[in-house]
Formats: sequence, structure tokens, C-alpha cells
Amino acid sequence: MSTDEAPVLCTWTGREIAALMVARRMTNEKFAGHLGVSVRSVAAWRAKPTAVPRPDMQQLLDISFERLKPRELQRFVASLKEPAAGQERRHESPVVMAAEMALMQARIDELQAELARGGRRADR
Repeated sequence: MSTDEAPVLCTWTGREIAALMVARRMTNEKFAGHLGVSVRSVAAWRAKPTAVPRPDMQQLLDISFERLKPRELQRFVASLKEPAAGQERRHESPVVMAAEMALMQARIDELQAELARGGRRADR
């Protein structure tokens, strides 16, 4: 996903971090290696959905998020839509809405490219 299409997350919390891990299909160990942090840090974020990492870590999470592929972004959104254990579904968060908008824009871009090719899909 390009930087200009990516929704902006103002503050990462443990909940969004867990969704990013789901999106990337990474274990605590792989995600820790991906970010260059300890496995203990990743486990702590996942255990506390309201935990907020340091600003330098927020930047690393932004970069990881900006590099999500469309399918990964879909998994990120789906993961955030699931209510946390013991909670009812809440109203959509700005993060979910922004990610869904990025997905819609990516689909519009695909359709425009398909039309420019005379209606032929790229995967054919």
C-alpha cells in the first residue's frame, strides 16, 4: 500500500498492534524480530489492549502498517472489527473506517486500471 493511500493512526495501542500481527500472520517471536524489539514487549502489548508504546515504537509500527498489502489490510480491518473478549461490538473506530476507505480506494484504482486496459483483468 502506498504512503498516500494509508490511513493515519494517531496512536497505536495494544489492540491495533495485535491486529497488525494478525494482518501479517506473525507470531510474537516473528513480530518482535520484524520490529527489532523483545518478545516480552510484544507479549505485553497483546496482553494489555490499552497499552501505548513509546513514540519511537509508534514510528516503527507506522512503517510496518504502511507496508501492508491489500489482503493484509483486509485482515487488519477484520481483526479490529471483532470485539475484544467479553465485550460487545462497538461503533466503528476511526482506524477501521480509515482502513476501509483505503481498501475501497485500492479497489477503485484496480477498476480504473482494468478499464484503461479495455476491460481486461490483470490476472487473466
